[in-house]
Amino acid sequence: MQTAEELNLPLIDPTVRGQILDTGVIGFSFAPQIVFGYGCINRIGFLSLFLKAKNAFIVTDIEIEKLGFVKKVQKYLELSGIKSFIFNEVEPNPKEETILKGVEKYKESNCDVVIAIGGGSVIDAAKIIRLLVKQGGKPSDYDATKSTIMAIHEMLPPQISIPTTSGTGSEVSIVAMVTSGKEKITILGYPLISTIALVDPELTMSCPSKLTAYCGMDALTHAIEAFISLRVNPVADMFSMQAITLIYQNLKKVCLNGKDAIARINMSLASMLAGMAFNQKSVGLVHACSHQLSAQCNLAHGLANAIMLPHVLRENKRVSGQKYITMATGFGIDFSKSSESETQDKFIQEIEQLNKEIGIPRKLSECGVKESDIEVMIPNAIKDISAITNPIQPITKEMVESIYRAAL
Repeated sequence: MQTAEELNLPLIDPTVRGQILDTGVIGFSFAPQIVFGYGCINRIGFLSLFLKAKNAFIVTDIEIEKLGFVKKVQKYLELSGIKSFIFNEVEPNPKEETILKGVEKYKESNCDVVIAIGGGSVIDAAKIIRLLVKQGGKPSDYDATKSTIMAIHEMLPPQISIPTTSGTGSEVSIVAMVTSGKEKITILGYPLISTIALVDPELTMSCPSKLTAYCGMDALTHAIEAFISLRVNPVADMFSMQAITLIYQNLKKVCLNGKDAIARINMSLASMLAGMAFNQKSVGLVHACSHQLSAQCNLAHGLANAIMLPHVLRENKRVSGQKYITMATGFGIDFSKSSESETQDKFIQEIEQLNKEIGIPRKLSECGVKESDIEVMIPNAIKDISAITNPIQPITKEMVESIYRAAL
């Protein structure tokens, strides 16, 4: 019988920049438990009882609270005999100080389950609050670029995550993001993952067109970057491809008509699938660059991803071109009469056209980013943990600078 070495399998370097990556041994976890369906928010009381909850700590933001979603959750909790406490101070790109305030409020509230209802910022904030309640410290102590995945090692309080946007996939991921000063910090650990993801597409029906566009492109970026990641996982690739197809078919529809329930359901499903894909394979240089744009220039994460995506894809084309052709099938591109290079270019052009049709600016300068910001962002983008799984390695200063300038 031949050994793996004798088979000469196309494995990647297991220690890129000191991080252990997959080397042909494939693992896949379907955690958390997922409850998906239009109107399924009415299950929140039952699911909380399933977790033996008596007092729920609801993490949200003011805008979500105004929409009445939090009151609806409280009503179902009350019917199940569960009390609740609201922490509604989470902002977009949540700050370290906000997380620490949430930790203090949690400790004061005597709660035993966390319910996050909102977009990715809210769900991420809730994850980190749970972490600090259990292990102490501040968010930056768990910066994934300065610690290992084992830094988060204790079982955290249970969390039910209820997304109100279709984009981040945070409800099914082991990642949480926080802003510390002008730096975007990634926190990574298996205990961070939600206990239950309650995905109700009805909650996305009131999402404004602009936010829908940003979130949809965030989900598309997750799916694409996971698909071309250095990590090897064919199971995750199936989720990526399904997400790519669903987003291409439905994102324009929901941006034009936010009340299209079928398109909203498909986008919620696509966002979740893309989250499940990148949870296994991570992302790449698009995210490494966009994290800095959010921290330095306060750009919405999905907007930054949307603008950066075509430029990073052009850079990665020289090593990932064959995968572009596969992804082009998800866009329905007919490449029977085109060369491989033409098909790859058409795939990138379709993304740029999609951006245009849903109102995404072409250039960073249209969003207030200045040339002076580039030099500040380059070193942080290079060391960002998302860059580790980008298909082109190593990530150089020249490469990142070129991409930022092309997008400017």
